[in-house]
Amino acid sequence: MIKKSILLLCFIFCVSCKSAQHKFPSYKNIVNTFFTDYDLPNGQDASDIRFIKKKEGYYIQEYNYDTEGYKEPELFWDAPTNKYQVLSFPKGKVLNTEYANYHLTYFYKERFNVLPYYGYVGWTKDVIAFLDQKKDLTDLEYYALGRAYSASASHLLNNSYEFGNPKNQFNFLESGKNQFTKEQLKKYMYYVEKSIESFTILCQKNPDYPTVVGNICNKLDNEYVTAYLNLSIYQNQAEALAFLPEDLYTDFVMDYAKNYLNSLEPNAILFTTGDNDTFPFMYAQAKLKHRQDVAIVNTSLLNQNSYVNHLRDDMVLASPPIKFAIKPDAYAKENLSYIVLGSNKNDDKYLDLKSTLQLINEKDSSVVYKAAKENAKLSTNKIAIANNQDTLKLTYKTNYIVKGELLALDIIASNIKTRPVYCKFNELPVVSNYLEKSGFAYKITANPKNKIENDKYVAGIDTDKTYAVLVDNFQYHKNTKNSSKTELSVLISYASSYETLINHYKKVGDIKKCKEVLDAFTNFYPKDLYADISFMISSMAKNAYAIKDFKNGDLMVENLIENLERIKRNIKESTTSARTATLKKLIFGDEVNDKLSENELEFYSYIITDISNIEEVNTNLTSRLHTLKNYLEEQLSQF
Repeated sequence: MIKKSILLLCFIFCVSCKSAQHKFPSYKNIVNTFFTDYDLPNGQDASDIRFIKKKEGYYIQEYNYDTEGYKEPELFWDAPTNKYQVLSFPKGKVLNTEYANYHLTYFYKERFNVLPYYGYVGWTKDVIAFLDQKKDLTDLEYYALGRAYSASASHLLNNSYEFGNPKNQFNFLESGKNQFTKEQLKKYMYYVEKSIESFTILCQKNPDYPTVVGNICNKLDNEYVTAYLNLSIYQNQAEALAFLPEDLYTDFVMDYAKNYLNSLEPNAILFTTGDNDTFPFMYAQAKLKHRQDVAIVNTSLLNQNSYVNHLRDDMVLASPPIKFAIKPDAYAKENLSYIVLGSNKNDDKYLDLKSTLQLINEKDSSVVYKAAKENAKLSTNKIAIANNQDTLKLTYKTNYIVKGELLALDIIASNIKTRPVYCKFNELPVVSNYLEKSGFAYKITANPKNKIENDKYVAGIDTDKTYAVLVDNFQYHKNTKNSSKTELSVLISYASSYETLINHYKKVGDIKKCKEVLDAFTNFYPKDLYADISFMISSMAKNAYAIKDFKNGDLMVENLIENLERIKRNIKESTTSARTATLKKLIFGDEVNDKLSENELEFYSYIITDISNIEEVNTNLTSRLHTLKNYLEEQLSQF
């Protein structure tokens, strides 16, 4: 068995490297070497540096504020000679971890470690030309080819996508339907279908292949809905709907979408931010015809004018257009890319958002500046949104916001009196003081019910609505597809909601409701995943014992112990295979390590100690907790 594992790891490593023209260093090595050997010129920060990966090697490119563009790239690592080159930057002495970490996100690591070329206009064309002529692609190469085709499709539509070539764009209007010519639609769909083809092959070959948004099959599903959304924006709803296949997502994912959509009042507006909530929710509406009255607003896309105009102009399924106070010409093209905020920290005066938006519409010189690209400057970082007789008082901690953030505030201000507005989770941190837990979602309201103290994500909870969604109407099918990362993130969001409701009923002394919610949670939540939410399990178990619900208390503690005992025996049931673990190391730099880290040991030790202090835990479980605690402390002593 050990020999087979070693052979498998060697095979993966070899096939992932066999097609490279030269053996490139990892992206992490490139970044760390640059920020160790070099410093940045005065006035520059990490965001002013761009890394470029080409056939010839890695380049560094610096932003020039005088020309508002990037300087000529300098070759940093030369592929033919496998040597670092001398650059014109100031010399460094030690690694600047702050600068390095800015560039070492999962997003960038995936792009640079997987794609043969990346970081410049034309990278998609070069990747496709390089990989399309090859046979027997590796997993990494199939993903790289799919990414290149997917990006090529996006680059055709507008200039919102990084490294798109303006010469290849269709020059669509920022609003309007049926904008594709026959040839344009053919070209766009060719790229879409080629990306789906590559992702489909990879999903069938290795469904556990890891991506930033989850496993490859999840990425594939989202790719279909991305095209659906773009066709809805630029073409028409009928053609967009016709493109979506049946039974795209698993029942588990569709239950997730339904549970969240069922948390909302009729005609609601729901802010989302990630692919894994936006696209399944849209699919549930479009193909299952579930809660088509809800308007889904992806905050990440609010910086894209065509998407904003789609929301304001179009009836989307059964949801009427969203109202905006700001006029389209105020944010047209690149206008309002940034809104600079003043910092009157000692001033309690709040700017009225409605009046401010009117000044922006009028291009009033008190708020709008720079004629060529109109941005705005507000006198304070404090903004007020009127809500009937109440007011939402919002304070930003930054010195600027971007267009999408201002438009999100506009949506709230212009619709909250006539349509309930929700966040899926923490899409708009500035409104966290006005978020009321409602089912699995969070309603924006001036007066949250049942105040929750010391929680930076939520201010209150609508217990009746949340109980109805979590206990009476909860939908759940066990996941049957290999998508562990996606499944776990969904389950964690579920667990957080149950914990919040349990905490409330325990606090107010409603023992009956508290036990009913505990029953509902333990009936569905996978027992082998308790260790992944051990902090919440500890909290809920303490509440169970406090109301003398020994059945649920013992059940949660015993299953958590079994999870940790499996970890102790190094036979934890993990959906991460050796093959996937090795891919994660190649793609993201994640270490393949069967042993617990020092932080994990300290965390589990804290949890075990916390549970051990519960007097009601039975003697048998207490003994097992004591054994685990000794084991964890012994492991910690080795660090």
